Amino acid sequence: MNTVLKIAAVCLFAWSAAGARSQKQTEERSAVIVGYLRDSGCVHRFHEVVKPLPNGCLEACVRAGSPLVVLTKDDEVYHPISTEMPDVDIRQKLLPFAGKLVRIVGSVYDRGSSHSIVVEKIEEVKDDADQKAHSRQGKISSCQM
Repeated sequence: MNTVLKIAAVCLFAWSAAGARSQKQTEERSAVIVGYLRDSGCVHRFHEVVKPLPNGCLEACVRAGSPLVVLTKDDEVYHPISTEMPDVDIRQKLLPFAGKLVRIVGSVYDRGSSHSIVVEKIEEVKDDADQKAHSRQGKISSCQM
């Protein structure tokens, strides 16, 4: 009988720990993030580039349909999502800000190492010296497709 109780206790503990972890992954928090609205392909392929290069690469990737993400100065990548559920496409709302330094206000969701932000408000901000100091651009001269 003790063995059955021990097994039941272990199973109950494992179930409650898994439930707590699952709940933690879906918790939202309000946040303001600042970063460059970029095409996801270059953000993930070219780590040395923070600020978009003036060579037309970003524009070509955006025209081709590359998803847009926000890259912060701390190398965090956020996937913009809508305020609605089920989620709807907000690409047209984001396009005027492509390649620019933006501030987004909204709820942030994390799952593992992935981050998303509900775009409640988006605005362009001026590129300050701190952002320029963190920019590591210059090693890529052309967009390769």
